[in-house]
Amino acid sequence: MDRRKFLRRAGAFSLPFIAGVPGVRAAGSSAFSALLPPDSGKVLVLIQLAGGNDGLNTLIPTDQLGALQSVRSNIYLPPSSLKPLTNSLSLHGRMGGMQNMFDAGQLSIVQSVGYPNQNRSHFRSTDIWTTASDASVEMETGWLGRHLEVDFPGFPEGYPREDAWDPPAISMGNVANATCQGLVSNLSQTVTDPFDSTTLTIGGNTPLPNDNYGTELGFLRVAIEQTNEYGDRIREAANNNAGYSEGNYSGSRLGQQLENVVRLIKGGLKTSVYVVTMGGFDTHDTQTSGSSTTAGRHADLLTELSDGIAAFQQHLQANDLADRVMGMTFSEFGRRIRSNGSRGTDHGTAAPLFVFGNCASGTILGDNPTIDTSVDQNEGVPMQYDFRDVYGSLLVDWFQVDESSVRSLLYPGFVYLPVANGCANSLPVDLLNFTAAGRDKTIDLDWQTATEANNDGFVVERSQDGRDFVSVGWVPATEAANGGVRNYRLTDENVRKGPLYYYRLKQMDRDGAFEYSPIRTARLAGAAVGQWSFGHAYPNPVDTETTLQVYAPTDGRVDYVLYNSAGQRILSDSVTVYGRQDNQLTVRVGRVPAGVYTLRLTSGDGKYTNRKLVVR
Repeated sequence: MDRRKFLRRAGAFSLPFIAGVPGVRAAGSSAFSALLPPDSGKVLVLIQLAGGNDGLNTLIPTDQLGALQSVRSNIYLPPSSLKPLTNSLSLHGRMGGMQNMFDAGQLSIVQSVGYPNQNRSHFRSTDIWTTASDASVEMETGWLGRHLEVDFPGFPEGYPREDAWDPPAISMGNVANATCQGLVSNLSQTVTDPFDSTTLTIGGNTPLPNDNYGTELGFLRVAIEQTNEYGDRIREAANNNAGYSEGNYSGSRLGQQLENVVRLIKGGLKTSVYVVTMGGFDTHDTQTSGSSTTAGRHADLLTELSDGIAAFQQHLQANDLADRVMGMTFSEFGRRIRSNGSRGTDHGTAAPLFVFGNCASGTILGDNPTIDTSVDQNEGVPMQYDFRDVYGSLLVDWFQVDESSVRSLLYPGFVYLPVANGCANSLPVDLLNFTAAGRDKTIDLDWQTATEANNDGFVVERSQDGRDFVSVGWVPATEAANGGVRNYRLTDENVRKGPLYYYRLKQMDRDGAFEYSPIRTARLAGAAVGQWSFGHAYPNPVDTETTLQVYAPTDGRVDYVLYNSAGQRILSDSVTVYGRQDNQLTVRVGRVPAGVYTLRLTSGDGKYTNRKLVVR
């Protein structure tokens, strides 16, 4: 076994897999903090919802309730049980904690997050989400691991050191999370109990033989020394009670992990990334109870998630840490639109993703999914946003990573999303509701307020990238209507089909002071979502036929032509594809002679993509 393979295996299984001891259970570290401004102290907490969370049972489009009842009759949630966020979107009735966070501007929601050419295997899709790879590419490094390695060449030798005593990442639990996997080892320290970091035996200072065995054993000694030193720092932070305020958690496994995260941050640990895991989301059956669709396995999971995140936010606030910590949920895929006959849902495609914290932008990005009552049993929610755009936007806004670095380390097509740029989004007026709705030729902005003090009015601002806003109108303050509620509206006519528009309110006081609202998004009705995308042919080499996945943003047609090595057209055809979903395109080559061919695919926007095809 060579050095690289040995360290990769050690990172995958963690040292205690070999040593068999409890407590701190990881290999290696590096310095993600080098990507941050000096002494920023910012922390990112990831919550992995393992198993594939049912997004339509978590975030419910209340403008689609009739269709949802038709396609999900055995798990349908009655509207009276839901926790409303806007007049067309609600959370599951057990998610009151996260509803309160949204109302306070501490929760951003990105609808229909996924990736083109969705893979519905737990293992492969989890690989894609943790590595941030394309669906057709396999990578061995995690998306955070690639960042961690930028500033620590030669790791693991020489760490920890005087300017980097603490592990830059921690995986709560027994397994080092794949998001932090580096080229030769995982860059997170795994922790089950921060108070019990059992010291590992190094194995003495016996001279090592000058062979492969000696090399491997030497690196094992280094890894054990690192584990012991990082374990000492973690235990020291856990026992540092100076100024620490206890949290109020329900005793759930997720709550325990999050409570330990707060304790370690407050205890002085300078770790920048924490990953916690919550399992059980693979709800193929008995997702709801037999007597009530509002109860059951999934409802219990969402209770644990919502209560845990809300308690975590309150715990951070009590310890003066809330402005330093940002959180995000992720899951390998959503579930299908139709429920199955076992009161469950099968593997699907896209699902909502939550970003939370004091500095979340408090926005809802994306359109409510449209539920077709004749939808096929196999269909999932179509993707609107690539998950890598959420990752990259957190790096840009929270960790101030340059966009060129994000494109290099994640993917070249990165598009910024305003999910974590809202630290000042706290209006002095009581904003009850703010919506943006696309019509055929205009976008209507509506908002309501209750208590207003010293309010002069609102500047309505628009952006096409979520950052550079311009004024599109002024709406002066008005008198309260019946019930003390004030209703406001502005219609934006200077828009066109296609782009997604971002809107915010700039509330102006009479003395010239101002604050911003959370961001809302809209596009004109009928506009496309996403871009055309072609997967790779499978199988390839091919005997009789091969299949490619095609993501289409709108209904349309795909033309394809097969050329031989001399550039001669061998066969061609055209197929209909359906918008906002993945389509299967089958190419039959049963009578084509063996050889190497080029398959040219032309999408509905006139652009083409080439794929190499080997016929046997």
